[in-house]
Amino acid sequence: MSRSRSFDRAASYYDQTRPFLEPIAQAGVQTILDLIGWEARVLDVGTGTGRISIPLLERGLDLIGCDLSAKMLRRLQEKYPSARIAQADALQLPFPTDAFDAVMTAHILHLIPTWRAALREFRRVLRPQGVYLNLKTWEVTGVSVRAQMREAWRNWLETQGVDARLPGVQGQAEFLEELRSMGAHLSAVEVVRYSLVYTLREELERFASRISSDSWEVPDDVFDASLKELRAWAEANYGDLDQPHEDEVRFTIDIARFLIE
Repeated sequence: MSRSRSFDRAASYYDQTRPFLEPIAQAGVQTILDLIGWEARVLDVGTGTGRISIPLLERGLDLIGCDLSAKMLRRLQEKYPSARIAQADALQLPFPTDAFDAVMTAHILHLIPTWRAALREFRRVLRPQGVYLNLKTWEVTGVSVRAQMREAWRNWLETQGVDARLPGVQGQAEFLEELRSMGAHLSAVEVVRYSLVYTLREELERFASRISSDSWEVPDDVFDASLKELRAWAEANYGDLDQPHEDEVRFTIDIARFLIE
């Protein structure tokens, strides 16, 4: 697979299933503005339905959003008609070299098989001394039952000859090492920590709804069987599916500054 993954099929439900809660959004938006400045010209790559770009636009930031999915962009413009957008793959941005003070991404590099080339494209459109921000609006700290559940599901699929692991960057270490190799000066900031409470029954329902992109290419018969296996795994390991579980998650931003030596 060489092409980035489009979220066309998710456009109708994306906002309902990936909420950007107001207290978290407020802290995140302010941190972004503090990092890049009010006068910055910004490109939001993988802007989607605008859950992060619209709050920034509402505060007057000079921002252009691009995304591979025309349907996601259409949803963005329904919510914010004056938004400037471009349909484009992260590997071929339709902008000149040195066009932006900042490039921003949020939860997209795991969807891009050739993510290293995408990072170089981000660097191309950045002006000298520009900054690249990689936002992670939720990042689990410590042990997560949800994460264990997804890993068990993927492991079972592998026994059926199905690889449901996402095609892009696989870990933070390789991501940061690639940026260092490009000459980036790295830092990070933790915006806020918060709790995510859920039951395993709710998580099983999320799996069944196929809202996550790692389920989209799994054959239907294999997927149906995987749900039965996953429910059995959850009951065997945790018993009561309605017992609340809590993950501590955090909103963090990786900061890569490309300084002139």
